[in-house]
Amino acid sequence: MDLIISDIHADIAALNTIIDLTTSLDFKNKYGKISRIINLGDVLERGTHPKQVLEEMMALSKDYPMISVMGNHDEAFLYGRKVSGSSLESISMHDFLTDKDLDFFKKNQNDTYGQQEFLDKKKGLVCVHGGPLDPKKITPKDAAESSWLYQKSWQRLSEEEEFFDYYGYHYKASSAFTETKTKIENPIILCGHQHIEAALTQNKDGIQEILSKTKLQTEKLSNFMIEKKEILIESGNSYLIRVGLGGPEGYYGTGEDKPHFGIVQDDTKKIILFGINS
Repeated sequence: MDLIISDIHADIAALNTIIDLTTSLDFKNKYGKISRIINLGDVLERGTHPKQVLEEMMALSKDYPMISVMGNHDEAFLYGRKVSGSSLESISMHDFLTDKDLDFFKKNQNDTYGQQEFLDKKKGLVCVHGGPLDPKKITPKDAAESSWLYQKSWQRLSEEEEFFDYYGYHYKASSAFTETKTKIENPIILCGHQHIEAALTQNKDGIQEILSKTKLQTEKLSNFMIEKKEILIESGNSYLIRVGLGGPEGYYGTGEDKPHFGIVQDDTKKIILFGINS
C-alpha cells in the first residue's frame, strides 16, 4: 500500500504517531505493509519541531521509497517568502535549521527545490500539494511579482468560480480534471494544502462530491482509536481526493486536533482517509 501524508508542518509527535500506527502489526494485518510513502508537501512551518521532522523524513526515505512534492510552506521557508500563521516559537526553531537539515529538499539545476507534481501512470495517480493546473496557462502576463502564487504548490480547490488572491490561484474541480486528463485517462488527483478532507468524482453524469456520502467508521488498532472513510475507486471514473492536516501542532485552538493521513491500496481499488483520535 501507499501511505499518503500531507501538511505535517513540523509536528514530530503527529508524524511519529502516523508511522507508529501504520507500521503496527494490527494495521499491517488489516491494510497491508507500506510499500511507498507519498509526501504531498508542507513538511515545514507552523509547528515547533522542524529539525526532528526533517531527520525522521530522511530516515523514512532510507527505509521506504518516498515520493515528495513541494508544499507552499516549504517553498516559503526555502525561498525566504513571508507566510503568516507561525508562532514566534515556530519561527525561532526554524531559524536553527542548517543546510544539512535541509538536504531533504532536493535542489534542482536551476536553483529551485523539489518537484511540483508526481505522476504514477500505472496507478493513475496525480500527486500535488495544492492543485494540478499548468501555471503557464493561468498566470497573467503582468503577474511577474506574484507569479509564484500560481504554482501547483499554491493552488487551492474552490467551490465557487475560479479566482486569484494572495493565498494563490483558486481552481474548480472541472479544471483539475480537464488538465490531468491530458496526462492520464482517468486520473486520481491526490492533494493536501487546505487541511480538510475532500473527495469528488467525475463520471458521465458530471462531478459529484462524495465524501459526505461516505460512511464514517471507527475502530481500535494497536491502542489507537481511529476513524476512517473508504472511497471505492470505480473503473472509468476520475477522482480528486484531498488528505487532511497531518500535523496539527501549530493549529491547536482552531478546531484541528488530530493527525490525518491516507492510504492507496496496491490494486488502486480503494483509497482510505484516516484520522487518529487522541
